[in-house]
Amino acid sequence: MRNKTRTISYDNRVRFFWVLVSISMLSLFIYIYAVNATARNIVVRQNLEKQLANKSVGIDSLEFVYISLKNNVTIELARQYGFREARSPLYVSRTHRASLSFNTLDQ
Repeated sequence: MRNKTRTISYDNRVRFFWVLVSISMLSLFIYIYAVNATARNIVVRQNLEKQLANKSVGIDSLEFVYISLKNNVTIELARQYGFREARSPLYVSRTHRASLSFNTLDQ
């Protein structure tokens, strides 16, 4: 069996070197871009969390105002706005009675 040895010429070594340099530079640029994108996303997330906290405080204060206004509603105030008591109130029955309905589904 014959063993063949291959030698790398100078031109191939130079080309291989520049390919490795290009791959290294590309990897470095991708790494810098990824770190930059991550930092920007963290800042955006923190800003959104601050806005959410501010809105939550606003909603909480509105909820307390609603509760206080709700507790101040009286019969006299309702009458001032034109509401009146029903003489014969209507109620919905909870018992199920036999009834017919028009079925629009094709069977």
